[in-house]
Amino acid sequence: MNRAVNAVRAGRQNRVLILEAVQRAGAISRSRLVARTGLTPATITNAVRELIELRLVRPTGRLAPRRQATAGAPSILLGLDPSWHRVLSVHQGVTQIRLGVHDLGGSVLAARELPAIPGETPAAAVRRITTGLRDLVRRQRLAPDQVRGVGVGAVGLVDPISGVVRAAPNLGWSDVALGQMLASALGWPVAVRNNVHGMAAGEVRFGRLPEADAVYVYVGTGIGSGIVAEGKVREGAHGAAGEIGHLTVPGGGPCTCGKVGCLETIAAEPAIVRRAGLAAPGQHKQAVARLVELARAGDGAALALLAEVAQGLGRALAQVVEILDPGAVIVNGVIAEAGEAVLGPLAAALHESAFAVRGRLVPVRAASFGRRAGLIGAATLALNEFVYNPEADLFAERAPAVVPSAGA
Repeated sequence: MNRAVNAVRAGRQNRVLILEAVQRAGAISRSRLVARTGLTPATITNAVRELIELRLVRPTGRLAPRRQATAGAPSILLGLDPSWHRVLSVHQGVTQIRLGVHDLGGSVLAARELPAIPGETPAAAVRRITTGLRDLVRRQRLAPDQVRGVGVGAVGLVDPISGVVRAAPNLGWSDVALGQMLASALGWPVAVRNNVHGMAAGEVRFGRLPEADAVYVYVGTGIGSGIVAEGKVREGAHGAAGEIGHLTVPGGGPCTCGKVGCLETIAAEPAIVRRAGLAAPGQHKQAVARLVELARAGDGAALALLAEVAQGLGRALAQVVEILDPGAVIVNGVIAEAGEAVLGPLAAALHESAFAVRGRLVPVRAASFGRRAGLIGAATLALNEFVYNPEADLFAERAPAVVPSAGA
């Protein structure tokens, strides 16, 4: 019995190992899969056949380059099959909610935006999200069994096991069973994580992140981060890892969390707008975008303000670097669109303030997906849970029946 169970588990793990190798390579031959995975050619052949039957991979029609030392004809390359499986994404922000449909490669096939309504109850938000997702599914003409699941990047502290939003001060939410509410309303499985953790997961799976250890920072209405260690996003014991927006910093003021002195009060978008002397109630993202445009056009005042904000952020991130010693700091948010006008002063302040980086370089660079990061991150949460996972129901469809032995 145990031997049969172990064989089933090993088969699932092999299929996911191969699927991930195909996803990362884009297109790859069976011989290269042997080299990448360490599996035998026979195992690769059997697993690839099953992945093709599951419509997860398919021959691309292209030939692998033939090496001079290799005899025989070049082999057909394998790539992800974009024709069938889909996941849905929900990126919840303080000012808007974005919904999307994605293929196995995370590509955004369709999307729409919903306004975030101040003071909206969780039940009302779930109703609007459900209606929006069902409309996208209908417009894409998807069969229900094409949707493997839904990924949700939520605002605030999220319990990754239960999908409960424990606290979202910027929304006024507390102990909201968001995952259960959406799963009941939609009829598909739902994975809920903090929205910046989702962005970091998207960067790891689909972005340009060669470093196995990094800190992904998002500056928006609040400031959050995703801590990447050994190629995985670390959520912490309670799903709260990376809440750097509530580090206490010099010059910080009263925060929506109830504390005084949080980083968000000097470097998040509302604070940037306030420091710029702009009146933009509910429009702080647009106001920051305008400051970024001015900075890119060479406006001195805008450049100085963004540099000052970046320096404050860099000094705060130095504390994170001291503890984690990451290989890179990845920055996203509207301010990152200013490029070196923000990234340069941020990196300089970080390196001046952190003892841990002396003699070593910690690159500071913009994230791969910009304003699409929330959608791609939420999709990645669903893909990681419901596709690139040996325990996913998808692979049970191919698992051989386990027959108890005579003595069981």
